[in-house]
Amino acid sequence: MTDLNDLARRYAALWNEPDAEARRAAVAGLFAPDAAHYTPTREFHGHAELEERVAAAYEQWVAPGVYMFRAGPGADGHHHAVRLTWEMIRRDTGEVDSVGYDVLRLDEDGLIRSDHQFVGR
Repeated sequence: MTDLNDLARRYAALWNEPDAEARRAAVAGLFAPDAAHYTPTREFHGHAELEERVAAAYEQWVAPGVYMFRAGPGADGHHHAVRLTWEMIRRDTGEVDSVGYDVLRLDEDGLIRSDHQFVGR
């Protein structure tokens, strides 16, 4: 498997990306074409829906300038499964506002096939 902490950093950076074309490229670089992303209440399938999901989260949380996302330390995994943590922090203070984790299933090329997101606080 790939460097899992690097994967976690690239994953978090995706949610902070302001440029739509760069987001599209990041989605393609992280997710398999038929990937699925699941939250407790919604699901998204394929690159187009993933791009819309990330863009909506960016507009809600990052674009106003209050928050940004960062990867937590210690991503780990085995047998093509990865668990990573992330934090949503206040830009002005660095204070952690929300913490969550994602469980990813990677394909043979190291691309995300499924992503199950859990938000802690």
